Amino acid sequence: MRLRTDTDNLLHTNPSLYLAFNGDNDESMAQFILKLLSDYKAGKAVLDVGCGTGREVAALRRAGYEAVGLDNSEEMLAWARTHHPGAEFVHGDQADFSLGRRFDALYCVGSTFLYNFTNEAVLASLRSFRRHLQPGGLLYLDMRNAAFFLTPEGQRWLSEELAEETTANGHTVSLRTRFSIDCAKQLLLRDYRWTVPGREPIAERLEHRLLFPQELALYLELTGFRPLQLFDEPAPHISRFERGLPLEFGGDMQGRRMQVIARAV
Repeated sequence: MRLRTDTDNLLHTNPSLYLAFNGDNDESMAQFILKLLSDYKAGKAVLDVGCGTGREVAALRRAGYEAVGLDNSEEMLAWARTHHPGAEFVHGDQADFSLGRRFDALYCVGSTFLYNFTNEAVLASLRSFRRHLQPGGLLYLDMRNAAFFLTPEGQRWLSEELAEETTANGHTVSLRTRFSIDCAKQLLLRDYRWTVPGREPIAERLEHRLLFPQELALYLELTGFRPLQLFDEPAPHISRFERGLPLEFGGDMQGRRMQVIARAV
């Protein structure tokens, strides 16, 4: 299969592979975002930071929102523009983008936010988000939960190799992952080993910043946001939720995902 390997992030450079491992037709996250926009009475102008293949932007536009996507991967943006014509997709980095306009809501999901490896980068990204939101604008963030790795299940993730397999372009691709933690830098180290037909195994190491719940709440308050909900359930990135029912947030923060809803003040 055709695959670009001259990259420091295989999934983000190969959209078809990304979709194979992340559900080509899975709109659970889009439906959750639509629920939040409706319940919190957000306006129609919405920005997706880290839009990837544009799946959520396309779903929001079908629902009547003026959604715009931003990403720092040219390959992802090319895919999004080809498969979702008519939608606006722009290139930019979450920590320093400038679109010259403000939105009613902004979301950043799928752990994109955790590519801010330092405290300074976290603050810079949140300030960028705040600059692009109207006063009272809605912010939704979804990411890995650092506190999860303190639980027995999280400890198991650190001691065992995880295995996944999927079909991409008619070929079976397998992925084996080992997690470890750089405690001093609060980084989750993800060692991947890809097996792709016709190629030697591909090894790569990626990093995610690990943020704890109260740490994230403080960063939000320092950058002009008022947290409304900090929760781990429901977690649409990894599980389903019932859109027709009132949202009930779980806040024991032992789940795999950490999410926050906040207002720009």
